[in-house]
Amino acid sequence: MLLSIGELSERTGVPTTTLRYYDELGLVRPTARAAGRRRYAESAVRQVTVIVFFREIGFSLAEIGRFLAGERQSQQAMIDHKLAELAEQQHRIEVARTALEHGRQCPASQPTRCPRFWSIIEGRLRGLSVEESHARAH
Repeated sequence: MLLSIGELSERTGVPTTTLRYYDELGLVRPTARAAGRRRYAESAVRQVTVIVFFREIGFSLAEIGRFLAGERQSQQAMIDHKLAELAEQQHRIEVARTALEHGRQCPASQPTRCPRFWSIIEGRLRGLSVEESHARAH
């Protein structure tokens, strides 16, 4: 049994416009066309769900395409790269959280009136990272 694009959308929760875009990118292709309309195999439900899963864990559509087309070795390399990327994002989030928590608890009436805030900004102007600037200000 072939699914219409509407049925595939309904079963996956992915809008039809997005499914058309996936087709353009070659991520999920219809099995056939009937009267100019896309018809998908039952397996397309799993394919779309895989794409949604990869998007949820941070992969771009281009990365997903390469991952799905890749060999095991390149897939492992992509996983390693994504893990390193996520670790860097997590680090930036922690630095941002620390800075914001200071801003919330700052004894100055406004964070932009805080001498430590301006010390951090001066450090950034000198080329220090946010983390380095924050550490020197404290």
